[in-house]
Amino acid sequence: MIPTPGHTPAHVSVLVQGSPSVLLAGDTSYTQGLLLEGKVDGVSPDEAVSRATLARIRDLARERPLVYLPSHDPESEARLENRSTL
Repeated sequence: MIPTPGHTPAHVSVLVQGSPSVLLAGDTSYTQGLLLEGKVDGVSPDEAVSRATLARIRDLARERPLVYLPSHDPESEARLENRSTL
């Protein structure tokens, strides 16, 4: 479990370490594209906290191969199946 505040103050995600690692990201962003653009979802109570979380996830992806799986992204299933990394 890793803290990923933004969508809610106490939001957490699950990092499954492996090759590649997988981040079960919940509501950190609606889609991978929005993560890469650094766009905050419409219900985050503190945009600065959300932006910082998105930046930390992008940093994590630079440190290791990472499959990013936000809850509402219709492409998440295909990324997991294909092990497509950020």
